Order: sequence, then structure tokens, then C-alpha cells
Amino acid sequence: MKRTLILTIDIGNSQTAVGIYRDANVEASYRLTTNDKTTSDEIFFRLSDLTRHFGRRAKEFTHVGLSSVVPQLVRPWIKALDVYFNKPIQIVSSKNCLDLPIAYPRPASVGPDRLCNMIALRSMGLQNGIVVDMGTATTFDVLHNSGFAGGLIVPGISASMDTLTEKAAMLLPVSIKWTNKFVAKNTGDAMRAGILYGFLAQLDFLIKGIKKEIGIEDIPVIATGGWGKMLLKRTPLVRRYDPYLTLEGIRQVAINGNGFNNFDGEE
Repeated sequence: MKRTLILTIDIGNSQTAVGIYRDANVEASYRLTTNDKTTSDEIFFRLSDLTRHFGRRAKEFTHVGLSSVVPQLVRPWIKALDVYFNKPIQIVSSKNCLDLPIAYPRPASVGPDRLCNMIALRSMGLQNGIVVDMGTATTFDVLHNSGFAGGLIVPGISASMDTLTEKAAMLLPVSIKWTNKFVAKNTGDAMRAGILYGFLAQLDFLIKGIKKEIGIEDIPVIATGGWGKMLLKRTPLVRRYDPYLTLEGIRQVAINGNGFNNFDGEE
């Protein structure tokens, strides 16, 4: 079997994750700051620097996959990828998600990152599962009977801190780290405890509610996203943390996608 070298790009609201896979294994990963005003030329040189740093040439890559929740960045990224790699780019969408059933009246409204997480769960052989993706927003998404059943979206941990400090004049930004007590003795720890322990309580309540609603008590829960690892050891509800879950979904589409790319959106 011919070996593959795959570039996967996950454009998020705050950061862009880039993964390089040799077959099914992550050989390198990078995180870039997402800038919604970046140009295709800037992206081109970033790609050149990354692949050179990795010690690979553009022609060695066999597949390229892209997921973006920032619509205005799709065109410049596609232009740069097309010029640099000179091969088809698989863009994750509701029409290019490996026939994943989507229980939404308007499937195109589902974020491609959420679809990637479902595709990754399914590639593990799971028919049912919950993904908690903890980024700028925290999404709880449900794979049920091998299809995307839906989910919910709440503010992420850092977004909650930003909102708190922006709206309350006396509250200043603090580092987000665990405290030892619920009843804090200073304002910084009070904010940390409120946000982190509050998120744990929210996590517990929502996962239990999802399990009850779909009627599967032992459904596996997998965390991903920048804050996932921080929460993993604090709750027995999450089975494991996989930092590359979304990139794995992109990898699956990069290899097996149908090539449907509609830059102007879907009906």
C-alpha cells in the first residue's frame, strides 16, 4: 500500500491547528494565531516555513484537508494551498463529510469542526459517543447510531473570563488555573474557582442530561480542544482526552472525501 503524507488544517476562531500525518500517525503539529485579515500570500509563506521546518517538500504531500469556522478565511487558505501544493484540497462541509447523517433541518449550518469530531469518533469504530470540544466555545456533540444527532454550544472557559473582565469594572484579567477551595479568599481565586468549578458543574449536568435524553448511560465521552486536558483529571465522566480528534476527522475527509467544494456556501 502506498504511504500517505497528509496536511490537515483546522481554522478556529482563536487558533489554527496544523497537523502533518504520515499515514494514520501524527508526525508534527503546530498552532498558529487565527487572523481573519490574513492574505493568501501570508499563508503561502507560513506553509513554506512549516513544511521546510518539518523537512518536507510540497510535492511529497499526497493529501490536503481543510476545516474552517471562519468563512472569510476559506478563500485565502484555498488559494495558498492550491498554489503551494498544486493538488485538490478537500474542504470539510455537510456535503463533504463521508456521508455522515446529520440530524439538522439545515445541515450546512453545522460547524465543520463539529462534523470532523463525529467523523473521527466513527473512524474509531464507535456508533455512539459524546465529544466535548473546549475551545473559544465549548461544544457538546453527540454521535448516535453512527450519525450526528446534534448537540449544544456554551461559552468557552477563556471567553467566559474575557466577558467577566470586560463587563465588570473592578475585575481584572487573571491566569486560569485550579484553586484548592471553592470559598476563595481573594478576587483572583474567586474568579478562577467560579469559572473552572462552574464549568465542571455545567459539564456534569449537561453530560448527564444528554445521556438521559438519548437513553444510553454508558456512552463514551471524549474531550478535545485547548482546555480539554486541564479538565480531564477533574471529572470521572470523560473517558479520555484526544488533542488531535478534529484533525483526525479532517484527515479522514482529506483521504476519502468526495471533493465537493462550494466556496460561496451551501443551500
